[in-house]
Amino acid sequence: MNKYKCLILLSMFLIIFSISKSYAIINNYTLLGKTIYIDPGHGGIDSGTTYKKIYEKDINLLLSKKLEKELTALGAKVYLTRETDKDLALTTNGRKRSDLINRAYLINKTKPDMYISIHLNYLSDIRYKGLQIFYNNKNKENKQIAESLTEYMREKTSNVREPKYNNTYYMYRNITSPGVLIEVGFLSNPDDRYRLTHEDYQNKLISNLTYTIEKYFKEKR
Repeated sequence: MNKYKCLILLSMFLIIFSISKSYAIINNYTLLGKTIYIDPGHGGIDSGTTYKKIYEKDINLLLSKKLEKELTALGAKVYLTRETDKDLALTTNGRKRSDLINRAYLINKTKPDMYISIHLNYLSDIRYKGLQIFYNNKNKENKQIAESLTEYMREKTSNVREPKYNNTYYMYRNITSPGVLIEVGFLSNPDDRYRLTHEDYQNKLISNLTYTIEKYFKEKR
């Protein structure tokens, strides 16, 4: 009798699981069950790179919140290292390192399926432009994420540079979860700067990023 009860309970579980999965697909919850941590770079007294009255920290946060909204709509559980104009430093002595290590701590504590750190680039040579993804070897999945997201972004736009390995960034060397740093454009480049400060392009950029993240997890399955 107990054997039959177990079989009935197992069957009911499988039916409920199948219904839940079908419901998620029908409602386009393609990232249901995934946890993603978004890190808007800089904040507070740390403006990041600047051009006149345009601050990297503000664009990073704006784009991160847009990305959070899009990923949440697909069923993902999304966290941000900051949601306001502040850094995460707990001390004024060694403030920058304190900020970075606390960002890494939050991400490691949550153990997300992926982290995405949003930044802007800047070079004295204004000819350089485009989105570029950086990765390190702290997690074996990092390189695959960088290469895949770059490939998928290129399906949507030509303004994408080659992914680049960089193991020198302090924060990312302390993150064990898989993820990448995305420099979404060069604030030093007039074309990139114009696009990044206009809502139409911001929305298009976030739509493309959402597509790449969604496709990455789909292909990974």
